[in-house]
Amino acid sequence: MSDQSSLDSICEDVRPSFLRARDPSVDRCSRPRPERQVRLFDEIQEEGQRDYYSDVELSTDDEVSTPLSEASSDQSIDSNSALVYLRLKPVSHISSTYKINHAGNVLVAGPPNDTASTSNNKNKMEQHYSFSAVFDSTVKQDEVYRICIAPRIESADSFVVLTYGTSGSGKTFTLLGTPSDPGIVPRAVENVFRLNASNIYPQPAMKLEKANTCIMDDNEIEREENIRQTLLECCAGMNAEHELLEKTIKRDHEFQTLEQDEVSVFIWISFVEIYNEIVYDLLAPPQTRGNQQMAPPQRKGLKTVINDGKVFLQGLTSVYVKSSAETLKLLQWGLQRVTYASTSINANSSRSHCIFFIDVIKYYGSGLVVDSSYKFCDLAGSERLNKTRNIGSRLTEAKGINTSLMTLGRCLDAANNNKKFKSKGQIIPVRESKLTMLLQAALLGKEKLTMIVNVTPTDCFYEENMNVLRFSAIAKNIIFKQPTKPVNKSRYSFVVEKAKSAAEENIFLRSELERKDAEMRLMLIEQERQLRKDLVESFEKKLAEKERDYQLSLKRETELLQRMFDLKLATLTRKYENQIEDLREQYEEEVEKKRRLTE
Repeated sequence: MSDQSSLDSICEDVRPSFLRARDPSVDRCSRPRPERQVRLFDEIQEEGQRDYYSDVELSTDDEVSTPLSEASSDQSIDSNSALVYLRLKPVSHISSTYKINHAGNVLVAGPPNDTASTSNNKNKMEQHYSFSAVFDSTVKQDEVYRICIAPRIESADSFVVLTYGTSGSGKTFTLLGTPSDPGIVPRAVENVFRLNASNIYPQPAMKLEKANTCIMDDNEIEREENIRQTLLECCAGMNAEHELLEKTIKRDHEFQTLEQDEVSVFIWISFVEIYNEIVYDLLAPPQTRGNQQMAPPQRKGLKTVINDGKVFLQGLTSVYVKSSAETLKLLQWGLQRVTYASTSINANSSRSHCIFFIDVIKYYGSGLVVDSSYKFCDLAGSERLNKTRNIGSRLTEAKGINTSLMTLGRCLDAANNNKKFKSKGQIIPVRESKLTMLLQAALLGKEKLTMIVNVTPTDCFYEENMNVLRFSAIAKNIIFKQPTKPVNKSRYSFVVEKAKSAAEENIFLRSELERKDAEMRLMLIEQERQLRKDLVESFEKKLAEKERDYQLSLKRETELLQRMFDLKLATLTRKYENQIEDLREQYEEEVEKKRRLTE
C-alpha cells in the first residue's frame, strides 16, 4: 500500500507529455486559447515619431508648422523600415477635408461635406495617416530630393523608389520634372556622377551579367562602345535641355565629390516599361545597315529570370555611361518610346509602369567589388472606370495596371503581417506580377524601400485618395528584419555549431576565391596590355634601327656611285680634250700647207 501511494505521488509530479496526456478538464487554465489579437496600430515606431493617439488629440486650431528638415532629421535612414512620404499636388482650391498636423508627418482626412458621395462608412469618419514626412503644395522639387533621396545616395546602399497615386496626381512630375524644374531622377543622376567624378573608369571593363559582376574582354568592350555610340547618335539635339537641367541642379544643390584612391567606378543604366504584364526594353538600339540607321525593330517582351535569388531580364540593354549628360540624353530618348494615352482624368496618362535602373560597380585596389543598384519606378495611376470612362484598349490597360498594383499591395500586406506576428507567416507573392518580380529585392527586405505617395487634395478624388492612403499605411508599417534563429540546446548542438562554422568558412573561402579570381583576371588583362605595349615599342625600335641602317647603306652607295661617276667623267674629259688637241694640230698643219702653196 505504501508502494502504491509513493507511485501515485511520483506520477503527480510528472508533467503531461505525448506519452502521458493531460486529463480532460473544464478548468479555464487548461482550455485552448485563441491567438491574442494584435493592435491595429503597431507599437513599433521610428525614432522621433509621436504616438498615434497623441496626434489624434491635438487641436487643429493650435497647429504650428514645423520645418521639413526637422521632421526628416528624426528619420533614421539606416533603419530597416520602409520610408513613405506624402506629397500633395498643387490645386486651385484645396479641400478642407485634408489637414496636416503640427509635426508635419500625419495627414488628417475628414469626410467631405457631401457625405452621400461616399459609399463606405469608413470614409465618413475622420482618419489619421502617419508618414515619414508630408510635403504640402509649397514644397519644391529640391527639398523633396534632399529629404527622400539624397541620404540614400550618400549611404551607397541599393534602394528602390516608388511613386504611387491616382492618375494625374503628379507622380511623373515628382520623378522626372521638367527641364526648368527637374525631378528626383535627374538630380540623382547628377549626384551620382558628381560623387564619383574622380574615379569613373574610361572603358566598360566590368558589368553585371545575369545579376553577377563579370570582367569583359576586348571584344566585349568594343561591342559595348559601339552600342553606346549608336544610342548617343540617336540623342542628337538634346544638349540644350541638359544644359538647363545642369544649371538648375547646380543652383539648388552643392554635391560633393568623394575622394577615393585605387577605386574604379563603372556606371550602367537600363530603362524598361511593363505594359499589359509584358516587359519592354526602352533602350534597345535601332537596327543599322552599313552606316545608315533603320527604324527601331518591333518590340519584343523580355523574359524575367531568377538566378540564385536575384532577378534579371534576359536580353536587356545596359548602356555604359561616362557623364550625367549622356545618362539624361538616353533617359529622354527612352521616354519617347513609353506608352501614353489620353483619359478623362489625364490628357497624357502613362499606360505602363516604368523602371529606370542605375547600377554602380566599384572595384577597389584590394580586389573587392561592390555593386549598388538604384531603381526609380514610376507606377501607373490606379484608376476607376466611372472616372476615366475607359473603353477598348484603354480598359484592357487599366485592368493590367490595377491588377499589378493589387499584387504589389498584397506583397506589402504580406510583408507587414510577417513583421506583426513574428513568424513565418504567409509567403510574399512576388512572382504573381512582373512588377513585383522586378522589385522583389525591396519587397523581401534586401534593398531599401522608399515610396512617395502623390495625392490630389480635392473632394472629387476623396474615395480614390482613401484607397491610396490605406495602401501607403501598410507600407509605412513594414519593418524588414531577419528572424533570429533559436539556439539549439540539445546534445547535438556542437554538431550544429561545427556545421555552421564550416558553412561560414565555406562562404568566406568562396568569396576569397572569387576575389582572387577577379584579381587574377584584372592582373592578366593588365599584363596583356603591358605586353602589347612592350611589343609595339620593341617593333617601333627595331623599325627605327632598320630605317637608320638603310639610310646609312643608301648614303654609302650614293657616295660610291658619285665617285665612280666623277672618275668616268674625268676620264672622258681627258680623252676628248686629247682628241680636240690632236684635231687642232691637224687643222693648223693644213692651214700652214695651204698658206705655203699659195705663196
